Amino acid sequence: MNNPTQVICIAVPVPIYGYFDYLPAENTLIEDYFSGMRVLVQFGHRELVGIVIGRQAETTTPTNKLKPITHLFDEPTAIPESILNLLQWAATYYCHPLGDCVQTALPSALRQKKPLTEIKVIKWNRTEKKFTGKQNATKQQAILKTIAEQESGIWQDSLKAIGYTTTQLKTLEKAGYLTSTTFDPLTATAKLQPEPNSIKLNEAQKEVIQKASVHLNGFHVSLLQGITGSGKTEVYIEIVRHILGQGKQALILIPEINLTPQTLKRFQTQLAIPIGFIHSGMSSREKFTTWSLARQGSAKVIIGTRSSIFTPFKNLGIIIVDEEHDASYKQIDGFKYSARDLAVKRGQLENCKVILGSATPSLESVYNAQQEKYEWLRLNERAGAGQTPDISLIDIRSRPLQNGCSKPLLDQIKSEIEQNNQVIIFQNRRGFSPTLLCEACGWIAHCKHCDARLTIHNHPPHLLCHHCNYKQVIPRECGSCNSQHISPLGTGTERIEYGLKEYFPNTKVIRFDRDTIKKQSHMEQLIKDINHGEPCLLIGTQMLAKGHDFHNVTLVAIIDADTSFFSADFRAIERSAQLLLQVAGRSGRGKKKGRVLIQTKLPEHPLFESIVKSDYTTLSEIELIDRKTCELPPFSKMLSIRAESKSQADALQALHTLNSELFQRIPTNLNIEISGPIEANMARKSGIYRSYLHIFTANLALRAAILKQLPALLTANHKRNTKLTIDVDPTDYV
Repeated sequence: MNNPTQVICIAVPVPIYGYFDYLPAENTLIEDYFSGMRVLVQFGHRELVGIVIGRQAETTTPTNKLKPITHLFDEPTAIPESILNLLQWAATYYCHPLGDCVQTALPSALRQKKPLTEIKVIKWNRTEKKFTGKQNATKQQAILKTIAEQESGIWQDSLKAIGYTTTQLKTLEKAGYLTSTTFDPLTATAKLQPEPNSIKLNEAQKEVIQKASVHLNGFHVSLLQGITGSGKTEVYIEIVRHILGQGKQALILIPEINLTPQTLKRFQTQLAIPIGFIHSGMSSREKFTTWSLARQGSAKVIIGTRSSIFTPFKNLGIIIVDEEHDASYKQIDGFKYSARDLAVKRGQLENCKVILGSATPSLESVYNAQQEKYEWLRLNERAGAGQTPDISLIDIRSRPLQNGCSKPLLDQIKSEIEQNNQVIIFQNRRGFSPTLLCEACGWIAHCKHCDARLTIHNHPPHLLCHHCNYKQVIPRECGSCNSQHISPLGTGTERIEYGLKEYFPNTKVIRFDRDTIKKQSHMEQLIKDINHGEPCLLIGTQMLAKGHDFHNVTLVAIIDADTSFFSADFRAIERSAQLLLQVAGRSGRGKKKGRVLIQTKLPEHPLFESIVKSDYTTLSEIELIDRKTCELPPFSKMLSIRAESKSQADALQALHTLNSELFQRIPTNLNIEISGPIEANMARKSGIYRSYLHIFTANLALRAAILKQLPALLTANHKRNTKLTIDVDPTDYV
């Protein structure tokens, strides 16, 4: 009979801090349980899948309160020790319930109350049969061409990432154009020879690779700051090639799902090995398959978005975080982790190389490089034939605008189109117009559920809240004075598209935003069409600005560059500079010289001095001096506590009470600054009021001391009508 003091510690997916003690299941011994194993447990009235954290000889829980584990799954440990260590560290650092952290890291297939079934992976090859189908079957021909380019075949996951479906592949297989081979993942390791190295590196790239390669056999962090178009991806590929030569694996993190296919294709072209990908658009089965292949060592390279940081590997050699500055790496709901920061911690725990890459690195990373915590590598010139674009300003304070565009800008766009070039017009605001205004009384159409204006959309005509998706018809008269003199104010991508189609009726106009692109396959097709090189106008939000290589784009026009300069967020200047330079970097990436035109009402703003020179380094140095003067991150450590309630007063009161109780527990002479409680910049969102308490400490130890007090305080102050959450190293201040 089992000794009742011998217990299994289980992380259960509930929003409660700590783990829970259970007895071994019937007919099992405590020795049968190992850290990382899946178990089924009774928690209240529910049966939940938990993860074994460890075993201990004693428990403070009364014996009659202990429950036996319902079921122990007969399979290998679900979470390997390396990932479990990372999650336990993260639970402490981010002050988040361990069970919820574990739940976030597990593929959904492992959260189910059932054993796992056998996994199979499929590879597709082109046959020698000549295509005799319809000439307008462009999709089929594209699939065949893609597969034919890889003599050793392509994994089905890779093809699905590019946008092709299983049905399409099976149709071509039935017609005799393709063959498929099913592998057991344990034997799916590639016995392929990489294609001849077709990357032509310049001297700067070779130097960076040489420096980075010195530290490939242990934990070491490099910050690779390379201007847009400098060939950072080629550097990544060559360093990964070194890692693979050592028999190790690589993890490449990217910020956006729409960058997955093109990144995958670039790596696949150079490295004839199984490359997996993980992102939110995949099915649970696909995610689990890739997850398992990485863990077993079959997938040598994994490319993925934020959650990929929790992918287990058999022999991880490097983690690369591309566009490391991007806010998409921070989870803003639930377990609020930063994938970039966890990449560094994981590199330390697993003793492997970490590379953070960006043209416009975060000030935190720049500061760490200045302090020599990170090796600082630079690429200051564009690779290949590309040249750094010339950037200039258009002062629009006294100029009339035609659907957002000034006459000088329209003239420059016309000149580029006449030379058979492509032009990007950037406006980080979708819809036709952000405001519906009454010219008689000043009334503005607002959302019923948020402190936000309704955006006008024309296809189909409606008003839409971009925060809660509330919709309503466009009124014919003012909601306040009944005047019919209501009109759109401001410009969105839809309005620019409308204006340019009128101004350039014979030129193809393509709009890139979430209203026009619903599927990954649609994005892929548009990119292919653009890369054919015909003259066209590309209008888009930051969806268009990140990572794309359009080699015939010679002009980038930024419509409204001033909107974010005066945000209450202390990161406003940093983020504005990053966005403007990233967008500017889309110009002149081919053989033709590129230009950037920025429309502004504030040409004298000091930010533009660095932007026009493409000088992010000087700008970041100036901004860091300001941060140090104000004792803001990275010169202090920040955490935020957010209160959410249907009552504005309750949200604020909860934070006032918490603030008062916190000060009773910590000495008053410590170097701690508290801002708030204050309402969020948008106080009401989706009918919920939000308020913040921001805490700044001089160092990590002070913040850790505060975080240690918070779980008990939050539990004691828990009220059904108010939700309190903790955000460590928040990226949103307001």
